[in-house]
Amino acid sequence: MEINSEDMTPKVRLTADDLFRAADEGIISYGDSQKLIEWAEREFDYRASATEMPQVETAKGFNLATVAYYFGAMLMIGACAWFLGDKWDELGSRGILLITVVYFIVATALGWWLRTKGFLVGGGLLITVAVCLVPLITYTIQDIAGYWPATDPGAYEQFYPRIHGSWIVMELATMAAAGIALWFTRFGFLTAPLAFSLWFFSMDIAALIFGDDVLNGNGRSWISVIVGAITIGVGFLLDRFLSKPEGRSEDFAFWCYLFGLMAFWGGMTSMDSDLEFNKAIYALINIGLVGVAIRLKRVVFLVFGAIGVHLYLGHLAYSIFQDSFLFPFAIALLGLSLILVTVFAQRFLNRLSK
Repeated sequence: MEINSEDMTPKVRLTADDLFRAADEGIISYGDSQKLIEWAEREFDYRASATEMPQVETAKGFNLATVAYYFGAMLMIGACAWFLGDKWDELGSRGILLITVVYFIVATALGWWLRTKGFLVGGGLLITVAVCLVPLITYTIQDIAGYWPATDPGAYEQFYPRIHGSWIVMELATMAAAGIALWFTRFGFLTAPLAFSLWFFSMDIAALIFGDDVLNGNGRSWISVIVGAITIGVGFLLDRFLSKPEGRSEDFAFWCYLFGLMAFWGGMTSMDSDLEFNKAIYALINIGLVGVAIRLKRVVFLVFGAIGVHLYLGHLAYSIFQDSFLFPFAIALLGLSLILVTVFAQRFLNRLSK
């Protein structure tokens, strides 16, 4: 609480978390707490626009402008980084390198210019397109130099479907480019190529260290779990230090959380183990993900945690209790838990969306 020195009236500063806690304690309703947050966000945006740059871009949200922006960005990424790779026989490595470098410079310069004119989303997406060209640029340089950490990985179009140790230079370069771009351009979608490359890196570094045999064992799963946990940690740091506590203007953590959970949870789920103790630990970790979802107010943790818990319950129902008198009760418990989790998820989602 602060005291106004002019009229001695107290000033109370509340955050969004304070309002949600007040709703939890029954002081105000969840609907009223969300209305207050939305009102504060509108006031903040109005005051910022009055003193800074006038708004020239359509407000964020699911609207025609946003769909056109992201659809255009996906078309550019596909045309420049995917289909262009299919023209290797006609253009050669040096021709592909020249075209992609020109695309990279144009996208970066135009994106930066648009952001200075107030088109933050449009400019940010063009800079993201430039970052997504880095794997192809790196590949062409490696192909010209003949340098590969392992053996020759083959054609560029194998980068996405094939796990290979020689891809790691491309992934490291992409992560570095995304980090530099994020440092100078506070745009949340830039974390997507960063997290995506880190996820692929976890699989390719396993192939480089352990060889192809790791693909048939738990070694790759463990590396996926470790890199996934690191990616989630990066998302938490971005969420804490780059995002605004009250009414985030950019979601810097979502893509790191998503790809980090895909690697972490996917690695855990793919592990082979016949021990019931290990399966119980798996269930406890997934319950922990549900707790993290509540703590961070992130639905993505809830989704993966709930799926993992129900996979474990399904294992109990069909493996442990299949020939037991308790089997029908286990199935009923599984259905009841699914209903209750769904109710909880809807209540949680309503709190975030109102």
